[in-house]
Amino acid sequence: MFEVAKSARFITPSGSVAIAGHAMRTEKSTGVHDELEVHVLLLNLEGTRCCFINADVIGVSFEFVARIKEAVQQRWGILPALTVFSVTHTHTGPYFGMAGFTGGKSEEDCRYEDFVFEQTMEAIEEASGQWKPFATAVVRQGEVKGFYGNRNGLDKAGDEVITDLEFRDEQGQVVAAFVNMSCHSTVMNPLETRLSADLLGNVRRELKPYLGVEPLMSNGNAGDISNRLYRHGNDFQELKRITSGIAAHVGGFKDGAALALTPVQIHEVPFEVDYENDEAALSAALAKLEAQLTTVTEFDARKWLLSEIAGYKRKLAQKHVHLCLNSTILRLGEWELVILPCELASAFGRQIKRSSNAKLCLVWGYANGSSTYVVEASEFNGGHDGISTQLKRGQAEEYVAKLIQNLF
Repeated sequence: MFEVAKSARFITPSGSVAIAGHAMRTEKSTGVHDELEVHVLLLNLEGTRCCFINADVIGVSFEFVARIKEAVQQRWGILPALTVFSVTHTHTGPYFGMAGFTGGKSEEDCRYEDFVFEQTMEAIEEASGQWKPFATAVVRQGEVKGFYGNRNGLDKAGDEVITDLEFRDEQGQVVAAFVNMSCHSTVMNPLETRLSADLLGNVRRELKPYLGVEPLMSNGNAGDISNRLYRHGNDFQELKRITSGIAAHVGGFKDGAALALTPVQIHEVPFEVDYENDEAALSAALAKLEAQLTTVTEFDARKWLLSEIAGYKRKLAQKHVHLCLNSTILRLGEWELVILPCELASAFGRQIKRSSNAKLCLVWGYANGSSTYVVEASEFNGGHDGISTQLKRGQAEEYVAKLIQNLF
């Protein structure tokens, strides 16, 4: 039997909270523009169950993910490797599991984590009571141009492919959907203090009239992708223009392949990084950026410089670097999911998808924890992602090669 179930809960924090995502924003939130949500998609594939979760937050800690996976296994018997907790990566929401950016978790942070945990469990409980059979899983896929792309240059390649996987019943009605796109959720002004699900969360809402359901969103290989070079503004009117435009394109996609979703196979892919930071080199680079900041007046340039300065300061605060980019590759019949706890550059994402022999291979980034940017050696120190990465030059290529070796 093939069944699917879907549910959601609001996870908007109450009161005024610190907002994540931009170094130049120091004010707390002053209200809510649109609700933050957590969405759950359950699959029953001939007795093997999967639990896919996506939340409108910037990132999650590995400890929080472990807590979710353990609870799901205890309550519903779903294997930890088959539970995925991912994020839309909104930059207009609260800090969440990001102690490395805040210098430690406050009581407020812990209370919010508990709240998200409880809301997630409630959503899974509700979904587990409303299974719907589906007869086919149909791929609808295409490129959406003109709204976003490689944020480091219009001449640089990105990945504008959006995939809509629809679960349809015997009558051909969509009963649930899984959407994958690659883009930073950073439309909004970095000084905006109203909370918002930003790009991916609002694409999800805009898709409902076209699909008949609100899909589960998944952010892909968006490490160097945003709409930074494509914006007409950075306010909520612009957010509406972009998300409604993207949704209209997706709504016009034509049916593609129908996928077999069994058998289910799992590869766990460990990858650790351990080294001492070069403090002298980092300090010199930081001083150079701080000197530039004294002469730059243009808003976006200052925002970019402040983000890069913050990245170098985080690196300097961490003399010894130890990272675990432990990843999971799920093969659900003809659908392969490469699930990564990092921000993968688009070139690597395209390489992984080309290397797969599955009918549909998707990179699912920002999932099962938050670690770092994974940037190709040629882009090192050439942009925010290349500056902010905690990997040494060449380690990203090693990581991606290992992922490709473990594709089914």
